[in-house]
Amino acid sequence: MSLRINKMIFATILVAAFIIGAFSSYLWVAGYYASLELNLPEKPVISVHSFLTSAGDSSFFNITILNPSLSPEEIKILGIYVLTEDGISHKITLTNPSIPGSGYAIKVGESKVFTCFWNWINYTGQRISIAVLAENGSGGTLSAILPLIEARVTDFLLDPERGSMFNITVMNSENSVAKIKLTSLSVIADSSVYSVATQPQLPLVLEPNGSISLTCLWNWTEYQGKTITIAVITEQKYAAEITEFIPQYVVFNIEEIKFSLDDPSHFNLTVLNSEYSVIPLNMTKISIRLENGTLVSPLSVDPSIPHMLDRNSTITFMCRWDWSAYRDKELTVTVYTEQGYKTETTYKTPA
Repeated sequence: MSLRINKMIFATILVAAFIIGAFSSYLWVAGYYASLELNLPEKPVISVHSFLTSAGDSSFFNITILNPSLSPEEIKILGIYVLTEDGISHKITLTNPSIPGSGYAIKVGESKVFTCFWNWINYTGQRISIAVLAENGSGGTLSAILPLIEARVTDFLLDPERGSMFNITVMNSENSVAKIKLTSLSVIADSSVYSVATQPQLPLVLEPNGSISLTCLWNWTEYQGKTITIAVITEQKYAAEITEFIPQYVVFNIEEIKFSLDDPSHFNLTVLNSEYSVIPLNMTKISIRLENGTLVSPLSVDPSIPHMLDRNSTITFMCRWDWSAYRDKELTVTVYTEQGYKTETTYKTPA
């Protein structure tokens, strides 16, 4: 009986202790928050967090903007900017939801995910800073690192015997976080851009640490002694480039054209394959372009073509073509070779 009474007294004391302890904790917490309330911000201060993007689609990224529950009022978002490592500030002009000119309102305690449409592929693997501007409060910033996608063009190869093509290798780096899809290839030469077909044909997909050799069907012979840039474009709009110098493999010229006043049924054409050329040339075609752009060919050529012309050699062709109706006119004569080289000259016929 005495033991039972003692247990009841002990339980009563224990419950009382819990109540007193809980009340004391409440007073301490209430006092803490009361002290915080004295330092609440006078204007909204937003939080920017949860950066998200896709390595397979560089056209956008997502961020979350929070107007904390301790803010005194709603806040209006005026714009979003991206600062890249090159010091350039990029204004995001398209978002979802869109940000009107008057600002996008976020209520107290509310957070909103914004999809920002900005292609970051030229800054792959770099750190960016995202700044959110607010009308009636302090804006927010967020630092993030973009996914690394790294493609390279290597092993540029020319064959003097094949002037209508060249070879390259395209690699997707082992450090890339995603596969890439090659969609087009261009050559930039003398400020002109040429779209180039390849074998195998594009598009082609490369996994990380993958590579492929491409034969590019483009005649480079007119750019001997010059520099060209080859650009491979991916579906993500990433451009992998290589700049290369094209050596002077062949010096091929028309040395002389002779028209006889006594016999307008033909003209003579002298062609040179220079001592500086590295290969003999197989001449396969001679054409004549009239002033109006019309192309004609000689009825016959003597000696006949195709005709091989060695290095450091000249040859004179007699081209049978009646030019009597084209006196005192400019004609452009072009000689073509099997290897892709050509030479041409413009000459005015006798009156």
